[in-house]
Amino acid sequence: MSLEISKKKIAFAGPWITDHEVQYVVDATVNGFYENYDKYVKRLESKVCDYLGVKHAIATHCCTVALHLACESLGLKEGDEVICTDFSWIATAYAISYTGATPVFVDIDPNTWTIDPEAIRKAVTPKTKAIMLVHMFGQPAQMDAIMEIAKAHNLAVIEDAAPAIGAEFKGTKVGTIGDIGCFSFQGAKLTVSGEGGVFVTNDTALFERAKLLSNMGRTDSKAVFWSDELGFQYTMANVTAALALAQMERVDELLAKKRQIFNWYAERLDGVQGIKLIREPAYGTGNYCYPSLMLEDSVTVERDAIVRNLKEVNVHCRPAFPRMSLFPIYTARFENPVATKVCKRGISLASAGNLNQDDVNFVCDHLISLLKG
Repeated sequence: MSLEISKKKIAFAGPWITDHEVQYVVDATVNGFYENYDKYVKRLESKVCDYLGVKHAIATHCCTVALHLACESLGLKEGDEVICTDFSWIATAYAISYTGATPVFVDIDPNTWTIDPEAIRKAVTPKTKAIMLVHMFGQPAQMDAIMEIAKAHNLAVIEDAAPAIGAEFKGTKVGTIGDIGCFSFQGAKLTVSGEGGVFVTNDTALFERAKLLSNMGRTDSKAVFWSDELGFQYTMANVTAALALAQMERVDELLAKKRQIFNWYAERLDGVQGIKLIREPAYGTGNYCYPSLMLEDSVTVERDAIVRNLKEVNVHCRPAFPRMSLFPIYTARFENPVATKVCKRGISLASAGNLNQDDVNFVCDHLISLLKG
């Protein structure tokens, strides 16, 4: 099959940068040291708190370390079990494993690709100490059912909201419903800073614990630079925070662009045989960070062949994540049939911040052509 090649890289993800971001980064570079060394960090943490409606935020080097801080601040340790989705970027599970606790991988909802509450319920044991859910690709998980299970079994809840800034569950921002929420500013997310993350909570004790651990356990209790316990250097740089802050100040604009991109895809792909678009659930609002679809059983072309052929015409889509439970570090095996199918048949579509409707039409034209084999 001979297909037209795009002259422009139609990227899977990437930022929308304006003069606003440039001005903040330049200021942080020129003036963000000495007495202003944490000016943008503090402003970012304040902005995140105001936007989400939470009491506390800690800007971190990346979301992975924010997740690790969440696990450490809850006191997870060897012998503990944490129920988590089997469908996510591996940081979700590794953050649990860093503490010595054991991830227990459960299946996902076929309509949202978020963790299945009924699967959580079945996985609870006397060793279970927490639930680590993911608002997958910006779609909100079923938080009411999850919190009900957590309350019934006295479990902590960590929301991995890495790609989900702005998404809501029944009118409440995700990341603010459980005990701790963690967001990402990595370069492929909706709001970016290259690398970067943020830990948020309404629990002051958890905040103080995480704040201590994020700064090498430093207390200065007996001398300057004195550390009372093992900690981590997980803080965010001021220049990085400047870029993240500028993006957060434009978050509604960025959310609108992602929704527009999804709507362009929906206009072209709704009703196309063999494609099921992943839509926001009736109970919440997604941010469509990564518009995604499922290839239905009627499609005989292999998913990886479709992704590969799209790349050959300069369209960069992404196959769904492999199941984390199959990674070599983990020896226990789990069924999880929905996650198994999604990892083989799921595609996240190109949705970078610099795309226009012509770009989306180019993707759809080629995708539809490839589905025919």
